[in-house]
Amino acid sequence: MTIYKKVGKLKKIIVIFYDFLLLFSILYFVTIPVLFFTGGNAVIDNILYKVYILFIIVLYYSWFWVNHQQTLGMKAWKVFIVSDVNNLAITYKQALIRLLISMLGGHLFWLINTKSLQDIVSKTQLVQKDLL
Repeated sequence: MTIYKKVGKLKKIIVIFYDFLLLFSILYFVTIPVLFFTGGNAVIDNILYKVYILFIIVLYYSWFWVNHQQTLGMKAWKVFIVSDVNNLAITYKQALIRLLISMLGGHLFWLINTKSLQDIVSKTQLVQKDLL
């Protein structure tokens, strides 16, 4: 039997920071080939590069959330993302909604509420699992 516990605010902040560090290093390494092939000019006001980076960010979060219920940062702190509807893995639609709202500042709503705006709109929640 699985029991879900809510994740505290401090742990959420730590997970966000940890994922930020991991994503930064991924973006660093996916930029190296682009710089090599363009002579270092790809990152200066290039819309294709920005779309490429956005694609990598969306792929990172959505793939990990849908297929593993956690990103690498969440895994380090034993935090999972589940659907509010059935406590199972989220869908790609939920992942994209969650990511879009968080990129637009959905975390700020979390400072005055118990849930972030992306959790409310996408009908998801971050939990810890205790196995009995």
